[in-house]
Amino acid sequence: MKAILLTLLLAAAPENDLARQVGLARELIEDAAIRYDDEGLRLGRERAALLAADAEASGTAPLARDAHYLVALAVWAQLYTGNNDPATLRRLAVEGIRHADHAAALDVRFADALVLSAAIRASAFMLGPIPPEVRAAMRERLRSAVKLDALAPPVAFFDALARSINPVGPAPPAGIQAYRDLVQRLDARHAHESVRPGPWDVEAHAWYAIVRLATERPEVAAIRADMARLLAMRPDAALAQELAARVEHRSWVAASAVGGLAWLALGDDPAGDGAQPAAPDVRSLALAHDARRLWFRLTFERDLPPAFGVNLVIDRDGDSAGDVPWWGRGSSFHFDRLVTAWVTREEDGYFGTVGVTDGEGAMASRYAKLASDVLLRPGEDARSLLVGVPAAALDLGAEAKVVAAGGTNLLWSDDLTADGGEGIALPPQRAASPTPARRASAMKAAS
Repeated sequence: MKAILLTLLLAAAPENDLARQVGLARELIEDAAIRYDDEGLRLGRERAALLAADAEASGTAPLARDAHYLVALAVWAQLYTGNNDPATLRRLAVEGIRHADHAAALDVRFADALVLSAAIRASAFMLGPIPPEVRAAMRERLRSAVKLDALAPPVAFFDALARSINPVGPAPPAGIQAYRDLVQRLDARHAHESVRPGPWDVEAHAWYAIVRLATERPEVAAIRADMARLLAMRPDAALAQELAARVEHRSWVAASAVGGLAWLALGDDPAGDGAQPAAPDVRSLALAHDARRLWFRLTFERDLPPAFGVNLVIDRDGDSAGDVPWWGRGSSFHFDRLVTAWVTREEDGYFGTVGVTDGEGAMASRYAKLASDVLLRPGEDARSLLVGVPAAALDLGAEAKVVAAGGTNLLWSDDLTADGGEGIALPPQRAASPTPARRASAMKAAS
């Protein structure tokens, strides 16, 4: 509703009041970015592009710069809503880079535009390997932005992100400290100014939590408190809502709820073939179902550690057209459903990233986009995990296939596949009516 109202205000604003219109476009884009509102981002992006052209035609370079920057900001935000297919993302990225570069050309000291130009180029990793020339342009723009204005919130945010990247483990301390410093500066500003927290406040607070979660034993109590404060600041922030769910304590499903399941073996995997020798090593996969859920049982070579991760990578219909490539080593498998459970044990349960998403959501790291109602229980043998997935969220067809994967709560390590790296065929699923004994057992567990 707010996006519609702001659009009407933009349309009704006097044509000669460019500054006011650019301000309204900024508000529309920033609010839509925080809410993962693709339609609001589209409206704001298109309006900002028109305002940029009007400002240039009238010779108002500062407003033209800001409007071009807003187009790039809307593009960068839309790349991560998790609602766009690869073809749309490619088109958006080209548009965003063009406008960010134009804003930087209009003002060579505008660090915000330079860093967005770098960030949108970096986002191309979602669509495949980044060519060397794109990587070089990305790094050059980030370095230039930091030299121009290291304290500008967008610049500080992406500089901290670059410092936090570690493909094989936890975020380096320098990256965590950079996010801590940025959060403290932003909070100090809000303590002295009556300014509503914007997208860079949300991103900074959220990523300060994310980099601290990227350890085997995160200090989750402090992170929970930080997420509660962020939600109090911006209850509409989609990223804050997802992170709050990620750090929420969950209980293992009761043993009585899964005791009567009939298991069908789907496949086995050799020992010792994972990318990370110390990580959990997947050995077998089995399937069962009840009236509402498909249950997958992954068994590992050794007892599961305090923190671990599993994925169920699913092609719902056997047709890879338009699906997303699985990132397993040497894999050619494509998927349109991804079940994730990257968890850390805590007392009688766990916390972590748990949910079901589609291919578009997976590219944007929105792992609970379709459902968060995934149930977990460690097996009695301490080497297996039962994963209960709502059948409606998977929506499997007759030719569905699955790849099972395991590792730590931070890193994928091992796949269980069919021969040649293909997915394992899933049998047709028919909802089963629970027997009286299982119905009574389920009612007892629920009570």
